[in-house]
Amino acid sequence: MKLSPTVPDTAPDDGSLAAIRHENLDEKIYERIRAMIADGVLAPGQRVAQEALAGRLGVSRTPLVNALKRLAQDGLLRAIPRRGFRVRELSTLELVQLFELRARLEPLAAELAATRITPDEAERMADEWRAMASLPDTPEAHQTYVERDRAFHRRLAELSGNPFLRAAMDPVNTLAAAYLHGTPRPWEDTVPDHLAVIEALRRGDPAASGAAMHRHIAPSLEALRQALQQPAPPSVD
Repeated sequence: MKLSPTVPDTAPDDGSLAAIRHENLDEKIYERIRAMIADGVLAPGQRVAQEALAGRLGVSRTPLVNALKRLAQDGLLRAIPRRGFRVRELSTLELVQLFELRARLEPLAAELAATRITPDEAERMADEWRAMASLPDTPEAHQTYVERDRAFHRRLAELSGNPFLRAAMDPVNTLAAAYLHGTPRPWEDTVPDHLAVIEALRRGDPAASGAAMHRHIAPSLEALRQALQQPAPPSVD
């Protein structure tokens, strides 16, 4: 009689489960720090105090450093040899270049998302942005705008179904949020823009969705280009 090899009831203890948990931890730390950069908790130019940040997040230094290295690869942090990391600073020219990229990527994401979004999700988005229109101009409302705007653009990147597009957009939108708190324009002025994009998405119209998104991004790009042309203020001796 031929005997079949015995199959153990449990997988061998080769560290694979621990590796999965470790990978998930690295991802969670990465996402948390990226949100802190976008929200301005870690401000442009600020040195990342690793021990304090590890304590705040309740993690050890090793997964923290892994996340910081990844954020540096994304261009959100700057690694300084033997001195750690700082949040990346951008010049006005770099902000113009950032929004030039957004002006290309965001309409594409909207076009692709229009073929995948459900009417129910589009209606939920519209409800959220209609509620924004009724908020007073306060720091709390501005913070709500930053968070909602970031979630909106990230969701469209997800709905695009294109992982390469999403990977390209994530650091771009995080930098935009960190430096401009979402937009160089008054946030109230952009609420109708978002509603116009959402209406085109609800209709499932890729061309209209892309065009509406371009109209949303273009004024911010123009405002930054105008700022670039302004002379620098005189230095104070």
